[in-house]
Amino acid sequence: MENLNVVNLIQASTITTGILGGLLLWSTKSKEFRGLAALLFCIAFASFINLLEETELTRNIYLISPAFIMLFGPAIYLATKLLINKVLEKHDWWHLLPVIPILLLTSHTYAVIAIGTVWRLGYALLTVLLLVQYKRTMDEERSDSDDFSLRWLVWVLTITAAFNLIDLIRLNLQQYIPYDINILGQGINNAVWLVAAMVIIIKLQSQQSIPKSPEQTTNTPKNNTPDKNNYHSIFEELDKIVTTNQWFLKPRISLNDMSNLTGLQTRDISRAINLVAQQSFNEYINHYRVRYVCDTLTQNPQQTLTNIAFDAGFSSKASFNKVFKAITGTTPTEYKTKNA
Repeated sequence: MENLNVVNLIQASTITTGILGGLLLWSTKSKEFRGLAALLFCIAFASFINLLEETELTRNIYLISPAFIMLFGPAIYLATKLLINKVLEKHDWWHLLPVIPILLLTSHTYAVIAIGTVWRLGYALLTVLLLVQYKRTMDEERSDSDDFSLRWLVWVLTITAAFNLIDLIRLNLQQYIPYDINILGQGINNAVWLVAAMVIIIKLQSQQSIPKSPEQTTNTPKNNTPDKNNYHSIFEELDKIVTTNQWFLKPRISLNDMSNLTGLQTRDISRAINLVAQQSFNEYINHYRVRYVCDTLTQNPQQTLTNIAFDAGFSSKASFNKVFKAITGTTPTEYKTKNA
């Protein structure tokens, strides 16, 4: 049995964090969190197997750890898909099937590591594209889409994928790398996964719930390209009603809410805003909110920015700051100072 080192301590921390975090997410009312809870259990189990193999307790029996490189890519993809779609179809589980033959070929360690890393990077790209599409459809449906954009998950995937690529180089060259450098690289990669597990736990606990990925109602048949002029009258009617009643001030107003308020079809509202205003529903609502904030600051400069932001319908200060700067090119504080 080899002596324990700092890498083994990080692995032990990852095991504890993965198990406790997985149990915490699994016990929440949001069942869509269970995919990421299962992922945390997998991370804990992988760290446990690595710990056993590196201390030579199980290495002479059978080498398992290389198979995890094939597992984590599809596991993250499926966990993310469950998070935003609330359900997985039977055919989704086929993504895990290639792990079985790889498990039988782990004696070819370097080949499995190379294939597994490419596999994981491919799935990281698929997962990021899935999240980008989710954000786009949310922009078409909700005024508060920024609160549920899951950008943090995109960053987690991007950073872990980058470190996985670097670690592949280390694994394939470890026989030529000094022992201390090899341990340092292994420690950094394990630390990245520990931090990633902690970020997932903290973010989902603060998020509490994720809206289901909305149906894409704005698509039109390929042989029926919409005419912008056909939607001018719809947009003019919609815009007049929205501004007269100041419905943009309603917090978390969605496309369905707007349909119920106006009596117009969600598809017609969405297409009218897209084609005439050339904005998403989210951008359309937030432009009016920012205009309201600017007008209020001019008329009542003594009011606090936070109060005005919430009065305008923004659901969080962070979202307000981001949207305000994107539209005006300046921060709310800078704008208030210049126009006080």
